[in-house]
Amino acid sequence: MINIFGDDAYLSLVQSIYETVVDPREWEKVIAEIVNITHASAGAVVGFKGKDDRRVSGLAKGISKTLLCSPQVVSALYACTMSVGQGAVVNIDFKTRLSPEWGPSLHECFGNEGTLLVLVVMKEAGRQISLLVHFNHTHRNEIEYATQALMKLLPHCQTAIAIQKANLQERERSSQMESAFFSSPAPSAIITADYQVRCANQSFEKFAEASHQLLEYRDSALDFIDPMLEDAISQLLGLATSHSRMRHIACAEDRTKSVRWLVSVDALSGRGAFGTQFKSVFASNEGVFMLTIRELGKNTLLRPEMIKSIFGLTATEANLAHSLLNGDTASEIARQRGVSKNTIHNQLASAMARVGVNRQTQFMHCLAGLANFTH
Repeated sequence: MINIFGDDAYLSLVQSIYETVVDPREWEKVIAEIVNITHASAGAVVGFKGKDDRRVSGLAKGISKTLLCSPQVVSALYACTMSVGQGAVVNIDFKTRLSPEWGPSLHECFGNEGTLLVLVVMKEAGRQISLLVHFNHTHRNEIEYATQALMKLLPHCQTAIAIQKANLQERERSSQMESAFFSSPAPSAIITADYQVRCANQSFEKFAEASHQLLEYRDSALDFIDPMLEDAISQLLGLATSHSRMRHIACAEDRTKSVRWLVSVDALSGRGAFGTQFKSVFASNEGVFMLTIRELGKNTLLRPEMIKSIFGLTATEANLAHSLLNGDTASEIARQRGVSKNTIHNQLASAMARVGVNRQTQFMHCLAGLANFTH
């Protein structure tokens, strides 16, 4: 006979549950403590998608993990819990006649006697995680106490699993963003406010190498040779520091060299998607930023037809957008077409309305995003 565990045992077990967030293997310790406290003969945690899904995970003490994760036992657990919701405890008394569909599998795994308690910790999107406790020889009071103990632990188990799930999703997003960052055709670098480069993608390194008259990238630092470009980036860094939740975009131009750029700066945080993967980037509390520089007029594959198709523009608007992306000004486009500058501005306003933006820098950013796929 057992009692509901005292404060010391309870706090120790709760601490062990939350340690699983850092290391899921700590569930073995949790299972062992539950078995010890409840005087059970065996315990386990098992997660599965459904009776026909082969993706099963489990940890066990006192029973075979191989049997626990077998398709037959998973089907049995699915069958005996499919009618109950999250947080329910299913009591399976092996002295009674079990269903011929799943009874033999449970007997093979847990034996022919005793009682099996199944606590459904989580049920979401078809996936289920359950905590199992088996008793070889039981008394009514012993089962009642064990059920109360499991219910007392339920919210802690649910919280730990929810945190684990959130961490896993964050790692997956971070991995995707890391891959996108390094493979992106847009020249991008993660920098500090004093132009120290924490990491840069290959496109940025190629851009810096080809644009040595604009900037130099060496010894993990940026040195701007062109004052117009440096001034634009400096202003964007200031805006990103003050308004960190927005992307800040500017068009910079050096008329003496006939060079124009589309520059964007995003403030990053160690709590954001990059924080998990780029650990060295967020090793300190120093602010870091994503810098992307595109030299206008360098895209040769993006055609007006694609712009028209993607954004739903008219042919005239698509040709205008293409000219702007390649660095032409409104005055130059008007002169080339033999129309007034106001006509070009009206066409531009119509194109921006179709895209859903109201500023030219936003429109240019949308076009630059499309150009990333055709560079």
